[in-house]
Amino acid sequence: EIGLDQRISLMEAIKSLTVYAAWQIHRENELGSLEPGKYADFIVLDKDPFRVPVGELQDIRVLATYVSGTLVN
Repeated sequence: EIGLDQRISLMEAIKSLTVYAAWQIHRENELGSLEPGKYADFIVLDKDPFRVPVGELQDIRVLATYVSGTLVN
């Protein structure tokens, strides 16, 4: 059973979907973080996930999605 002692921080959760995921597929030089020379894939949220209570994280909405720096929605 998964318990509170097995949880990770919000930053670790975000990194596991970005930086760590890029590393796992050996594309960390192209993906995973916003740096010069990398693809600019990112989202714009309606709230800062670091400033809302944990119980409200699921209510954060995506306002915009960018792929390679281009707005796609």
